[in-house]
Amino acid sequence: MVSGVPITEASQPALRQLVTEVARWLDLPPDTPARLTLEPEIAAGFDARRTRRLSIGLPLLACLNVAEVRALVGHELTLLHRPDARQVIRTLARRSQAVLDEEYEDGRARRRARATRRKLDPLAAEVQHGADGAAITAAGGREPAARAFALAGLVQDEYVTFMVESGVPPYALRLFEAGISDLDDGWRRTLRRGVAESLWDADAAALLATVHPRLAETMTALGAGPLPLAEAARPVPVSPLTVREQRRLVRELRAIDPLKIVRWTTFQDAPASWWRRRAAKYAKSVRADVATLLGREPVDDVETIGVLRSRGRELTALAFGVPVEEVTGDAGPDEPQMWLLEDHLLRRGWRLEHPAVRGVLVAPDGRRVDGYEVLGTGVDPAAVRELLG
Repeated sequence: MVSGVPITEASQPALRQLVTEVARWLDLPPDTPARLTLEPEIAAGFDARRTRRLSIGLPLLACLNVAEVRALVGHELTLLHRPDARQVIRTLARRSQAVLDEEYEDGRARRRARATRRKLDPLAAEVQHGADGAAITAAGGREPAARAFALAGLVQDEYVTFMVESGVPPYALRLFEAGISDLDDGWRRTLRRGVAESLWDADAAALLATVHPRLAETMTALGAGPLPLAEAARPVPVSPLTVREQRRLVRELRAIDPLKIVRWTTFQDAPASWWRRRAAKYAKSVRADVATLLGREPVDDVETIGVLRSRGRELTALAFGVPVEEVTGDAGPDEPQMWLLEDHLLRRGWRLEHPAVRGVLVAPDGRRVDGYEVLGTGVDPAAVRELLG
């Protein structure tokens, strides 16, 4: 079975037109098959019959503007229509992984990664020179092309977190598979609410510049400032998918056996017990980390939150097993505090305004609480104690 939902003039006119136009600008075949997926990427590939196809992920379309999408489409189409496309795509994937391993691994693994990178560097440099040039042409400049690759990396990292924290709870024992069909809507709501602090910095830019040397100077300049991940102001219009199409994409993303029975639901219609168990699980882990740091159980969650705020670097160092001197950044409102807030309020009959958006809750009487505001800078301990009492 071919994965994804076909992108046609009838089903997705704006997206089909974009792919066709980019192909024509680059003097490539304009009729390359393209399909929508829930993978956080725009990628060239081949189906089971070795037919060239372009996969375009909805998570990226939510975050990139038109020029940035054109950049990634141009880059991948250029790779896809090379005579040696299959080999080239595999080679670039191997080199990108080697670059990451060389940066983050140690000892033998790092030496092996360095050897692999050096072996693949000549071909990768030749291939990326042309593909990056196509991205620049399609986007209309180096800056939107560089932003496209940077944002694509951030989306891949953040979407993993979204799936872990906002998908179907993995800890429930089930005789059948459970599936949330409106994952894309949940992702877009999460973006509107605001995601965690961006991982983009000068080091991330330098690493990406190694993968895209033709954009190295622009990428380095981009790394000098923040790059927030948010819903695109001018995205490519995407026509609504049918419920059947949504479910098909979720099956593919989560690798659910096509023959397995799935009990489908949406975020809002899912059992409230899912979200209570999720909050309890994460809150328990936070309390355990704080107890380890203190050498005793915290008196209550007000003390736990105080430790999270005042000794956040120490907790991070403890979690990753590194000296506290290696941890950068200041402690502040973050997900662990939200988990504690959720755990308390959900057990007291509150509900999440939307389960994909953490920390925003509604009381039985309709009162709304935004955890980031309650636990923000200048927090009043008495107010927190009253809310968690």
